[in-house]
Amino acid sequence: MEQAIANLNQQELKIIQLILNSGVIHYSDIERSIGRSRKTISKYLDNVESALKQYDVQVIRKRNVGVYLEGNTTELTKALQYDGYVNTPRTSEGRVTAILSKLLLSDQPQTIQALAEMTFVSRSTLETDFKAVKRILAKYSALIETTHAGMRLIASESAKRKLMSELLTMYWGNTKYMKNENGEVHSKLQLPTDIQSFFGKATFAKVIQVLDEFEQEGTLRFTDYEFQSLAIHLIISMERISKDAILEPGLSKVKLEANTQRLVGILERVFQVKIPGDEQQYLNIHILAAEGQAISDDKLVETASPFQQNSIRRFLKDHCDTYDDALLQGLTVHLTSALKRLYLGLNLHNPYTADVKRFFPRAFNEAIDLSAKIEHHFNVTLNEDEVAYVALHLEAFLERQKSMVRAVIVCSTGLGTARLLEQRVKTYFSDSIQISRVTSIQDLKHHPISEDLVISTINFDVPDIPVVIVSPFLDVSSVKRLKAVEKQIVSQRQPANSFMRLLSPELIHIATGKEQRDDVINRIGQRLAKLGYGRDSIGQAAIKREQLASTAMDTVAVPHAPIEYVLKPCISVYINADGIDWHGTTVNIVFFLAMNKQIKAEIEPIYQYFNDVLEDKKLLHQLIGSQTANQAMMILGSESDE
Repeated sequence: MEQAIANLNQQELKIIQLILNSGVIHYSDIERSIGRSRKTISKYLDNVESALKQYDVQVIRKRNVGVYLEGNTTELTKALQYDGYVNTPRTSEGRVTAILSKLLLSDQPQTIQALAEMTFVSRSTLETDFKAVKRILAKYSALIETTHAGMRLIASESAKRKLMSELLTMYWGNTKYMKNENGEVHSKLQLPTDIQSFFGKATFAKVIQVLDEFEQEGTLRFTDYEFQSLAIHLIISMERISKDAILEPGLSKVKLEANTQRLVGILERVFQVKIPGDEQQYLNIHILAAEGQAISDDKLVETASPFQQNSIRRFLKDHCDTYDDALLQGLTVHLTSALKRLYLGLNLHNPYTADVKRFFPRAFNEAIDLSAKIEHHFNVTLNEDEVAYVALHLEAFLERQKSMVRAVIVCSTGLGTARLLEQRVKTYFSDSIQISRVTSIQDLKHHPISEDLVISTINFDVPDIPVVIVSPFLDVSSVKRLKAVEKQIVSQRQPANSFMRLLSPELIHIATGKEQRDDVINRIGQRLAKLGYGRDSIGQAAIKREQLASTAMDTVAVPHAPIEYVLKPCISVYINADGIDWHGTTVNIVFFLAMNKQIKAEIEPIYQYFNDVLEDKKLLHQLIGSQTANQAMMILGSESDE
């Protein structure tokens, strides 16, 4: 069947690729891409239509809609790939990667039209992709300079290195493992076809050869991430060196590791070039990370406290309000590696960041708070992708807590009796009650109760928290009383009520005209301060927090106020159908969450309802069209009626 497209010319093949990548395309898009008249394009489409009949694919040309394909295009795509017609990215993420690569690797200005032709999509499709590129660049204070000749990347050498690190991690997961003739397993880096065209094939093959030789002759073994990170770094670097694009001085000179010197020697022999001193310093960073050595003055100019597991675990216990052993263990292992990697300037791309923000808003925002504490304590900044990785650990913990009643055991008859009571509660209520701690009356003076329930052998009262008096041996009557109170606590958790109680018409603002993120947050903050919900600087505090990691997702942003700035818990809603520029993302709805300890017991149902709101696309669309605050209230409350 490949013969069906073999007779098509390059322009006709290009039209097929444009339609496959864009879904629906217009004559004007085709005209700009292939530079032919409408009459010629119509003739090309006739030929394409005839050829594609053999693949059971129809070319549909519909007025006011555009040109698109109907039918299963799997066989058509295979035929194109088989004959080598396709070497372009098929997804938005792939095009973003390709654009970023082109800007980083090319010294020549790039035009939107040229990039559109390179990726076989319409100009309008590429302009949408370019917004994602700009968001990535903004994270590293990099800019795109536009002149009559086209666009050029403007960034410091340090920023370019971080961008390259971001780029290389977009290929994570493409390493294959194979056995050679001696039965030894070795790794083989697989770059997507859409990126291989930007590197010389010889460079690609030689880098893999160098790394294979380096591992075979030495004792240092790379993890999957370390291998891929170093491989793509070398591919990029050797391309630059071969073009005499020598690095600007970026790092102070430090003594090279023995493994670094050995790697440099292999590179110089295989590539027949001299590796510049600054490039050797960057290679040394990769080797330091792979060796896992503690950071010291003779290895890096600036030093930080060693990131040891015991110190990170202590930090987490001191700064996490609630946790279990699984959370402590998971975060400790993750942060031990991540903090060292970030300190060495090696960033890790997280393909799930957008999904984490969309589906786990509570975990993501708690991760932002924890990341701010990490930055203050360890002097290492976590970017948005790293915050999302932390959020995944927190979400797993929150999932373990769902529908569980958190309880504290208060006992005065000794630790042994208290531990027996704890074990009895776990036996009878393993799926419904979680014991967070065992304590005494005296200890409660220093560590107030934040749990849902108090189980006590002592008769005492706690304001607003149920206390169940039991025997140390948890007899039958004690079990019955506990079951009744536990069910009552769970029944009172009504997501809609908890969420809607934090809303009021005075907290909803509907605006028009294009606006900027900081202006909107300040406007909300001023309103909350005036109404007595927050301190005067609540808006500025929320902006600072938003700078750590953006809470924007699709058309919605969910900034949070730090707890110390909240006087009375509430949710403020800001709606602008014309759009708010949220640091590169356009949003239409802002949910400003001002939470404090007064609603700690209701946090789970509040976020449960909030998740339902965020996932209801129809509701969000209706909310954007709200004309009054009362109308917005009614729309938000309608989720509970579903």
